[in-house]
Amino acid sequence: MKKIFCALLMLVVSASTVFAASHRVGLVERLNTTPEDFRKIVEESKNVVLMTNNPTTPRFSFYRSANEMILALRAGEIDEILMPEAVADYTLSIHPEYIINCVILTRNPYLLSFGFKSNNKELAGLFNKALIEMKKDGTLITLQGKYILGANTAMLEESAIINPDARTPDPVVFRKFEGAKTIKAAVTGDMPPIDYIAPDGSAQGFNAAILAEICGRLGINVELINIESGARAAMLASGRADVVFWFEHRRGSSTFHDVPEGVILSEPYYEFDTFYHLKPAD
Repeated sequence: MKKIFCALLMLVVSASTVFAASHRVGLVERLNTTPEDFRKIVEESKNVVLMTNNPTTPRFSFYRSANEMILALRAGEIDEILMPEAVADYTLSIHPEYIINCVILTRNPYLLSFGFKSNNKELAGLFNKALIEMKKDGTLITLQGKYILGANTAMLEESAIINPDARTPDPVVFRKFEGAKTIKAAVTGDMPPIDYIAPDGSAQGFNAAILAEICGRLGINVELINIESGARAAMLASGRADVVFWFEHRRGSSTFHDVPEGVILSEPYYEFDTFYHLKPAD
């Protein structure tokens, strides 16, 4: 089972609890806000509750990627890293030296969607149509099981011996359509098993699988561009990308959306409500 630092009798507190200045948490950068603004949003939000044996609202630091966060944790720049549950599970399977110190539950789910430039409604409409079909025919739930739950199966089994070669999400194959339109898709590639670019440059993980399925149904070719999280909006605005993977659009909340002006989102294709704070084991 997962090594959990929190006791079973956790204290559930609101996110307005006074934070300790020494409690430093890293997370992948958010758009349209600073780390200090994000801390205030968390403190004031009724959308979040903490489950922990040491309830605090931390001092946040933004990083460009999950790998950069892990390097900062090793260097002692931060005390913990904050990740969605699926990404945290995957990270624990690779880094057994980390444990879960805090669990965050959100009353409104966070969503994964595709982002488009606001004047590209035609492409957004095509993606939405394909996503609706994939929900109806069960493709979405199948891909979730394969690329998210399947990627963490070994980690979830207490007696499993983890094979390092099995820790990488399955490669994704993009079909080629001769003479068809090609769109440019920006991928951050730093949050396996959700979003991952292998060292050889191949796209892997859940987001890429969703994109490949949609474009296969639409008969569209894809050119992948590897970018950092904070460059998503700029890539769309400049026309260097037609579509990006968008993370952290929160349904039912007007407090914080991480969606700048000029960006429209597709129908969501995955949602989650649990985040983990990971820290080195004592």
